[in-house]
Amino acid sequence: RSPTLHKMGCSASKEDRQKNTLKSAGTLVYFMGLQSRGEPCRMIAAYGGVDLKDKLLTFEEWGKLKSEKIPYLPYIEQPDGKIKLETVELCKHLATLGGKMTVDEKQTELCKTANSHPMQTADPYLNLPEEAWPNYKLPSLEDWVKQLAPVLKKLAGDLGDGPFFGGETPGYGEAFIWHNIENQMIGPASAQIKEAVGAEDMKKLMAFHAKFKELPGVKEYLAGRPKKFGAPGSFASKLGSEEKSSKNAGTLVYFMG
Repeated sequence: RSPTLHKMGCSASKEDRQKNTLKSAGTLVYFMGLQSRGEPCRMIAAYGGVDLKDKLLTFEEWGKLKSEKIPYLPYIEQPDGKIKLETVELCKHLATLGGKMTVDEKQTELCKTANSHPMQTADPYLNLPEEAWPNYKLPSLEDWVKQLAPVLKKLAGDLGDGPFFGGETPGYGEAFIWHNIENQMIGPASAQIKEAVGAEDMKKLMAFHAKFKELPGVKEYLAGRPKKFGAPGSFASKLGSEEKSSKNAGTLVYFMG
């Protein structure tokens, strides 16, 4: 089976096309069915009016593709055929192409924080079934929340008067922070995270979350992305599906994301 080439709302608006300002970043290659590191890349592209296609791989397809040249996902196949690696670099590259988001050292550090444990660890807890967690050497949910809470509290302090970490203009690292918070809040430890962080700091973080998701381009991308995601048996795969699963427990469906 060949990889799926798919566009997920990361192209420029009609107005941008008419002005001939469309910038092509190439093709983002990532796993099919996961709401993970591909998301901040797509949001940054959508906000900046950058055309970014998707090539979605199954785990089996990735096993065959993985090599010394392409050791991990995601990566971007650029229009000139060159491969661009490292999620933080991809986010920065897409923001630079778009020319609308803040690109500076503060955003780089935010993006690195977002791409590292404990912030990014929300992704496997959400996207993978619990029996797979030991394969990734994940801490217990309780220990993870203990490690995560001080990072989130620091981020709440760093927001200052907001609405974004850099003030009035969003930066590329914030797309990844938004993604982290989103997955943390819909994941299996949401209630524990809220309790550990505290109401005041959670209010600041969620105000940022609410503001960022309404940004032009980002809002449309989020509205159009797949609502179903996650590996079979994962917490994500069961979101909002309790009633459906009770009626159709024998059917397995895997979605792009």
